[in-house]
Amino acid sequence: MKIMAVIGSPRRGGNTDFLVDRVARGAASKTAVELDTLFVTEHSIGYCTGCLTCTFPPPGTKACPLPDDMPGILERMVACDAFIFGTPNHMRTVSSPLLTFFSRLLPLMEFVPDTDAEGRITGGGFTSRLSGRRAAIVISQGDPVFSSALVHEVLERNLIDLGIRRVGDVISRGNMGPQDVRAKSDDLEKAFQLGMNLVTMTGMR
Repeated sequence: MKIMAVIGSPRRGGNTDFLVDRVARGAASKTAVELDTLFVTEHSIGYCTGCLTCTFPPPGTKACPLPDDMPGILERMVACDAFIFGTPNHMRTVSSPLLTFFSRLLPLMEFVPDTDAEGRITGGGFTSRLSGRRAAIVISQGDPVFSSALVHEVLERNLIDLGIRRVGDVISRGNMGPQDVRAKSDDLEKAFQLGMNLVTMTGMR
């Protein structure tokens, strides 16, 4: 099974990275895993301008006009069976690099219009090249009390739009230091179990 770990933290070896690795290890304990790890901050990813050229029918081109690393990343994603999305809680939402990343996933979607007899668009819906995949959510926050409701909602709603099924999540609290999570055996066990669920739950594409 091919899994992509998308890490929105700017820090290698930090809490988010360590938790994502535990999820990947849990997955690998149940099946052979080919892991494709993507540190978002280590790639050239421009800001979406909302032109919608990539998504809508002619005159759209179904390709983003921004010259950066995203076309190759999108093809790597299409080749994967499952995903792990990890982010720290930054100002009660996902990290800014990961938010930019999600905004650039529009080329994976296509608007299929409904038209009337004169060819005018009257409605429609979206299809996704990632439909049927599954994903695990990983969140690390500094607050000792839960403050990641918006972080979780942003991730979950993007997964729904992309047709990806969320199998579960691990949300680790009180990680003020960059390696605090390493001492939290309960959170690490939850992450490992989440990885096992990611590859063993029924309904894979």
